Amino acid sequence: MSQLQALELNQNQLTALPAEIGRLSELTKLELAENPLKDIAEKIRQRFQL
Repeated sequence: MSQLQALELNQNQLTALPAEIGRLSELTKLELAENPLKDIAEKIRQRFQL
């Protein structure tokens, strides 16, 4: 998965994201619309400026 460039997780009822997503070095697009997120790891927030 290290080559993953886009991750679209829209409308999945997600409430949290694992910090490991922040380790995907090639990831440039992260879509999270319409999820009741309560917790996003700080590493992900910083990387994607959320």
